[in-house]
Amino acid sequence: MKKSSRSQRRECDVIIIGAGPAGLGVGIILKKFDMNYVILEKHSVGSSFKKWPKETRFISPSFTGNFFKMPDLNAISPETSPAFNLQTEHPSGVEFAQYLAQVSEFYELPIETNVAVKKIQKEKNSFTIDTNNGEYKSTFVIWTAGEYQYPGKKSFEGSELCTHYSEISSFSDLEGKDRIVIGGYESGFDSAVNLVKFGKQVTVLDSADYLDLVNSDSSYSLSPCTRDRIKSVDDGIEYHKKTRVKKVEYEKGEYRITTTKKKTFTSKHKPINCTGFASSLSLVEELFDFEENYPLLTEYDESTKTKNLFLAGPQVKHRDALFCFIYKFRQRFAIVAERIAKKVGISKEIIEEVLEEYKHNNFYLEDLSCCDGECDC
Repeated sequence: MKKSSRSQRRECDVIIIGAGPAGLGVGIILKKFDMNYVILEKHSVGSSFKKWPKETRFISPSFTGNFFKMPDLNAISPETSPAFNLQTEHPSGVEFAQYLAQVSEFYELPIETNVAVKKIQKEKNSFTIDTNNGEYKSTFVIWTAGEYQYPGKKSFEGSELCTHYSEISSFSDLEGKDRIVIGGYESGFDSAVNLVKFGKQVTVLDSADYLDLVNSDSSYSLSPCTRDRIKSVDDGIEYHKKTRVKKVEYEKGEYRITTTKKKTFTSKHKPINCTGFASSLSLVEELFDFEENYPLLTEYDESTKTKNLFLAGPQVKHRDALFCFIYKFRQRFAIVAERIAKKVGISKEIIEEVLEEYKHNNFYLEDLSCCDGECDC
């Protein structure tokens, strides 16, 4: 990636926090607008994906359909395709991180790594970002830090006795013949399927009923890819729906799990906590208003509480539309970039020229009414 002096980028128009798919995706458009900005990343490009379990794969398929105006579902820009770059349909985390690194190098994005944000303060018309590398100042901030590096470990009493999904490097490392998985959504069943493949008998405790819940929006129900995988190992999974875990205890070399149904499950091995992830917004929650744990945003994905603070990534939600997959939240990149470009005075001609490509390739979702309701069949 293109490097420039850090001192030259201490003050700029826009600072993007996070070098994952959202941060890079918005950064590409700002680059096309020739804007003065920098991306701050506390580790490395795509670092969250590098921490995925070795066996975990994308549930959304990658396919090279760009030439027919149907871009790869996991692409972060209209011109690129993980399927083409990686030659695989369901990339691993490490593979997708390679794609992100290639994209950042191709577009020569201004990224500063190993910069951890400690605090963001709004002072009149500018932001001051306090980091381990000193202060940065900007007129606009785009928060794209994501979720994976912020696991939700306090979903029930005794959760510290469990292994969180995000702490697993490879399911092959987990010993024993049986395992209990707490949580029945994507990470829960990903754990269960992989454990069965390694010869384990798995008990899944699902606080909801995800195996039977069918919704046309995969943000709210299991993906077809996951359902196919479950069918392939069905005999190895003991599934308990509507079984919420109340407490986990460890006594005499045994883990005891108590549920709200007053039913207990025991194992000699650590339960796996797959109850999800907390939001990175916990670091800047005072700059947003929230409703039902989601930040309130304007039609331009700007904080309703803090002017010129924008959000991009899986925490974006408008009404019932949850933009938690790449193919969803990428459609809002251009909305954020366009708003900032207009505010800094980029010419209408340049804005329209850049956005034409994004609109033509379904990377620009302005009318959110289309996200309401179910598919007909």
